[in-house]
Amino acid sequence: MADGQAPPHQIRLVLQIFLLGVALFSPGKLSAQIEGSAGQEGTKPFTATVALREGYDSNPLTQSYQSTTNVVSSTYSSVQPSLGYNYTGLQADLALRYDFVGTYFPSVNQSYDIQYSQAFIGRYTYAFDPRTSLTVSDNFIYSEQPVPTLVTAGLAPITNTQGFINNLGTIQADYRLTDRLAMVTRWNNSILNADSPASYGTSTTNLTSIQSGSQSQSNYMNNGAFQQFRLDFSPETVGTFTFDYQLYDYQNDQSYRDNQQVSLSLGADQTFTPTITLSGRAGIQLNDNFGLSDDSSTISPGGLGSGELEIGAFPFASISSTWNYDQRSFVSGGLSVAVQQSNLATSSNSEAYTINANWDHYFTDKFSVIQSMFINIAVFTPQLTQDQSTQLFISQGSTPQAAAQQYQGSGQQTTVTYQCKFAYEFFPYLSAELGWSYTSYGSYFDLNNGNGGSYTRNQVYLGVRGTY
Repeated sequence: MADGQAPPHQIRLVLQIFLLGVALFSPGKLSAQIEGSAGQEGTKPFTATVALREGYDSNPLTQSYQSTTNVVSSTYSSVQPSLGYNYTGLQADLALRYDFVGTYFPSVNQSYDIQYSQAFIGRYTYAFDPRTSLTVSDNFIYSEQPVPTLVTAGLAPITNTQGFINNLGTIQADYRLTDRLAMVTRWNNSILNADSPASYGTSTTNLTSIQSGSQSQSNYMNNGAFQQFRLDFSPETVGTFTFDYQLYDYQNDQSYRDNQQVSLSLGADQTFTPTITLSGRAGIQLNDNFGLSDDSSTISPGGLGSGELEIGAFPFASISSTWNYDQRSFVSGGLSVAVQQSNLATSSNSEAYTINANWDHYFTDKFSVIQSMFINIAVFTPQLTQDQSTQLFISQGSTPQAAAQQYQGSGQQTTVTYQCKFAYEFFPYLSAELGWSYTSYGSYFDLNNGNGGSYTRNQVYLGVRGTY
């Protein structure tokens, strides 16, 4: 700000931090999205793979089972090339990967019967000395098909024929202060654009506001700062203390959804044996939905524009474990409870319970199965009364009747996905694949047909994969 003073919502949040003096760890989606090598596995600097698949999809457009039209199913053909590059030097490491997926659904028979996904992952690490390193990374995704795990970022797991963009960039410094004490400092920036193209429009509050293509989705920019202290109690036990601040800035016509989160946590990473590890975090997350209280559309005491909305304090806990029981086989799983961004225009965020599991098993050197499961339950509590919600959307340009239909009351969304792939390696460069994928999305609310977006989807395929 020009006068050098912090905005009122930031001052309120800082005061709450000092008064509560409690802790929480940031949601794990950030670190999970950037951990691991960005390039392909192996010792060659350049790698290339291509997979060709033929399959059947019971619901490629993720149509609701309450749809008034018949749910379209289709066979499909898919091509999936991937290019990777790895460089390892004395002080610097560089890893790059580009993935492309093109899928043709003949039974869709529309302009969007061919759908695309692209992903670029890059990471560069430079070690100044044995104690200090700097890592710059970026993870870019464009897709018309849903990515169910991104529900934790506020993206509904539905097909978007206009495509969505999610980009996460980070700069991280790792440094060891003493033989037992280390620190991790990280800045992150993420952009989510889940609508059709935005445009300039008019509203009752801003004559030149940027209008989202669809208010049922989320467009925002997220900036965050992360600081972690790691203390080695023993070679097998590491204690952690973490501070994390995240700011979510939504597009103009959704600025009432702006919010910020502060979390602090205590945790530990334990190595029981060389093949079994366990990590846990626990604390409290502070959540300030300042977009509601700072909005210019004053509704009533304690509502919009009043500055009186309470900052919420939510418990956080996460636990994860990995068991590498063979040279190429492992099983891992995790459970977390945290606040995540909402994919509803009527709410900034929700309390979420997430379970994930992975199992890679090699029956022989040539025959393997890869399985993964993801479950996310998001619980919503109304942040406004029905009258306040109706007046809010009237102020956004909706008719009174349309505004009244936006309010859904309390409810929850449940996302479940399971993937299983069998692979047989005929040669080091050629393998056959047989897979099945299941996705279920349930959206259940008290009012206004709040479960209208619910669907189930099954995909089966047979394909081949070539690797160089």
